[in-house]
This record gives sequence, structure tokens and C-alpha cells, in this order.
Amino acid sequence: MKRSSGFDKLLPLLTDKEFVCLWAIGGLRGAVRWLEILVIGIYTFQVSGSPFVVAMMLVSRMMPMVLFGTVIGAIAENMDRRRILICTCGVMALSAGIGGLAAAADMVSLPLLAILAFINGLGWATDWPVRRTLVGDVVEARRLSNAMSLESLTNSATRMIGPLVGGLAFQTVGLDGAYIIASFIYGLTLLLAIRLTPPQTSNPAKRLESLFARLQSGLKYVRSNQVIVGVLIITVIINLFGFCYVAILPAWASENFQVKPMFVGLLASAEGAGAVFGSVVLALRVQKKKYFQRLFLIGAVTFVGCLFIAAQFTIYGVAVLILFCAGIGIAGFTVMQSTIILNETAPEYRSRIMGILAACIGAGPLGVINIGMIAELTSAGTAIAISGALGMSLIAFLAWRLPTIWR
Repeated sequence: MKRSSGFDKLLPLLTDKEFVCLWAIGGLRGAVRWLEILVIGIYTFQVSGSPFVVAMMLVSRMMPMVLFGTVIGAIAENMDRRRILICTCGVMALSAGIGGLAAAADMVSLPLLAILAFINGLGWATDWPVRRTLVGDVVEARRLSNAMSLESLTNSATRMIGPLVGGLAFQTVGLDGAYIIASFIYGLTLLLAIRLTPPQTSNPAKRLESLFARLQSGLKYVRSNQVIVGVLIITVIINLFGFCYVAILPAWASENFQVKPMFVGLLASAEGAGAVFGSVVLALRVQKKKYFQRLFLIGAVTFVGCLFIAAQFTIYGVAVLILFCAGIGIAGFTVMQSTIILNETAPEYRSRIMGILAACIGAGPLGVINIGMIAELTSAGTAIAISGALGMSLIAFLAWRLPTIWR
């Protein structure tokens, strides 16, 4: 019997119109997200000269996740997720357009950028309970790992392409041009969302359940599954002590390497390039559920460990290479994060549990504030090293206390 190739396993997904639309929306929104983060970071550091102020701009973008993620997940169960997706794509396109016009008219300010970042953060807070839950609904359970691998691949590619385009755009067309590019791409996601097939009528019995009851039952469901508990706790750790480094990356690049914005973008994209490589391998090779939890744990440790190592070097090329390895680790973490949650959760609870996951991801602002304060008092490199060390220590402690996460 002829053995099927990895691509043969992905082909049914790539020919599914609903999945391809959702996948493309995620990819385009992710690219603009990283473009905006880098552009705002560079502009803010140029204006303020403060790593802490740069970090606070990322806090503005991430705060909606922790404030509204769980609530959005519970509310979305009684609503047409397609319409929510359409509305959020439209709002994000409008806010980016406002940013571009304000910058072109020389009316831009740091408070305005913080407000626009918060608005687009609201759109990002809907991604897990709305768009990714839709992916879980349209994809067969046996292909869920492949779908999440493609999701992670695209997200990783956006972390590579977004900062590159952002750095190049800021250097060539300025803040206003970068925002106009963002508005155009968000407009494309709006068109794709409109093309999605309207869902079947939902179960009216679910509408009778109050919002508080849905939140309460969702938390009870989480507590009953130690695997989900472990995934959520490690997600909090990674967002507190791992991803927060992005907030001060422009300051780190300026302090350590004295490079132009385009090379700041290249440094920021190195992690994404590694994650693309790791996601391709996972998409083509990993199918068996027994590997999911160990890959998740190994990926998380590799990511924060590489951040700790990268912060020790002042040679630009070495830092790029180590961040590439960090990206390979984060591929295992991100692919298995959603895959494990969707596999472990009954379909009727997916939206609310993915909302809780979004809230855990939203813990990042606390890490951003922390790393920003440490960078302000010491240096950006020292702050990244301390954050990476804390992340490794906490994950090791959790693996010891909650062995179900890796067995």
C-alpha cells in the first residue's frame, strides 16, 4: 500500500473553502498585528526614549484579552460568530485608517496610538473564541492537529513577515504609510469574512442559559480536566515571561546593536522564521495525540530558554540565530496549545473554554509592565534575561507538581 505524504494529509483542508477563508483571515490579521506592534514600538521609542513607554503601548493592545476574553467566549455562544468576525474586521480596518489619516495630518500622538492599539486589541481578543472556534467547528476532529499546525504556520509566518514589512514601511513611507497598509489589509479580511457561509440556527435551549451560568460552568469544566488546567497555566507563564520581550525588542535592538529600523524588523522576524520551520515539520509529521502534551511542554521551555540565552549576546547575527531557535520552540507551544484545548473540550463548551484561553493569553500586559520596568531600571537585555529565567523556573515547577501535562 502506498504511504500517504504529509501534503496528502493537508490537501482536504486546503480545498475546504470555509477553512481557507478562516485561515486567510487569521494570517492577514496576524501580519498586520505584528506590523503595528513594531511600527508603534519604533515610533514610541523615537519620541519618548523610554523602554517602559514602549512596553505600555503593547499593554494597551493586550489589555482587552485579559479584560474581555472570557466574557467574549461566553457571549459568542449565543451569537452568529460569522457576524462577530465581520464586525471586528471592519472596526480594525477603520481604526487603522484613522491612524493613517492622523499621522498624515501630523495630528498623531502617543495617547491616540494607545487608543487605536486598544481598539484593535479588542478585535484580537475575539480570535480564539470566535475565529479559531469556527475553525474547530468546520474541521473534522481527526484533522484538527493539521489545521492547528497550519494556523501556527501562518501565525509564525506573520511574525516573520509583519515586522519585516513594518520596519521597511516605517523607514520608507513613515507611520502614516504603515497605517494605510494596515487598513487595506484589514479591509481584505472583511471581504473574506463576508464570504463565509452563514451558520445553521443555533439551539434555542442554549439561549436560556444566563451569561453568569455559562461563565461558571466553563470554569467548572476547566477545573475538571487537569490537562486543560496545565495548558492554561503554562499559557499564562509564557505570556507573562516570554512573549513580553516583544514590547522592548526595539529598545533592546537600539541599545545592543545600534541598527536601523529595517534591521530591527529582521531581528523581530527571526523568531517567526524559526516558528515557520517548526510549524511545517509539525503539520507534515505530527499526527498522534500521545505526542501533543510533551511537544507543548518542550516547546514552551525551549522558547523562554532561548530568550535567556539570546539576551547574553551583543553580536547581532548570534541573537538572530538564537531567536530563530526560540521560534522553533514556540511552534510546538502554539500548535499544541489550541490542539490540546479543542481535543480535550466537548464541542458545546469550546467557545467559552477558548475564551478562557484568550484571557490567559491576555495576562501578557502584566509581563509587559514588569519587563518594561526592569528595562527602565537596568537595560533591555537584562530584563529579557531575567524574564526568560523566571519562565523556565516556573514551567519546571509546574511540570513537577502537575505531571499530567507531559505524560
